[in-house]
Amino acid sequence: MTSGPDQDFGHAGMDGVPVVFLSGMLADQRMWEPAIAAYGRGERNGKPAIRPLHFDLFDQDSVAAMARAVLDAAPDRFALVGMSMGGYVAFEILRQAKARVSHLMLVNARATADTEAVKRRRVLLARIAGRAQRFVGINDTLLDEMIHPDNRSNEALIRLLGNMAEQAGAEVFLRQSIAVAHRPDSQGTLARIDIPSCVMSGEADQVISPESHRDMASLIAGADYHEVAGAGHYVPLEQPEIFARALAQLVCR
Repeated sequence: MTSGPDQDFGHAGMDGVPVVFLSGMLADQRMWEPAIAAYGRGERNGKPAIRPLHFDLFDQDSVAAMARAVLDAAPDRFALVGMSMGGYVAFEILRQAKARVSHLMLVNARATADTEAVKRRRVLLARIAGRAQRFVGINDTLLDEMIHPDNRSNEALIRLLGNMAEQAGAEVFLRQSIAVAHRPDSQGTLARIDIPSCVMSGEADQVISPESHRDMASLIAGADYHEVAGAGHYVPLEQPEIFARALAQLVCR
């Protein structure tokens, strides 16, 4: 695929910057709706419009297959935002077609692979969940680890997370768990990233620590790092305004 002159930095003429949003496990495009709305509400100050593109990664059982599916459907050049599992897919997209990515935002993600013990646990838990009479993708223990304590009583947020998980279902959970468990280590990819980049973590993320995010950002040349107060593992939902400002800063680079 080739890019026209107006696409050199991920722009697509009057349509704005195409931005591919890749969600975490058991999440769909609703993960990004508050942040995209916040982006539209924010001060213009020369920031470009964005053209959001969503890809639900429900049908593949490897990050390589997920990346191929995105690349087959995405425009020639685009900004890339990956949250959690979406971040793992973002690394694979860079390995497969780095020249097509104009900007990179990694949110609540890590570059390291799972240990063998964690791999086994992921797949086992997914299989057990699939045998339950009623699949519940998000339970109280997970919520305690994933969202900021101040948001623990946010009924709309908790309902949304539960609805997305239940609508995705047990089979998607198993496929995504297999894909995440067997993802390659991406540490070596970090030093080869030479596009405007941003790494973002929630201060209360107990799934992937802020420290690991800082370490990852330090290995990407010129990357911005944001540790977001009042957020856990779901920064785009917990603090959409802060996320939107960081995205605007990134696409303006």
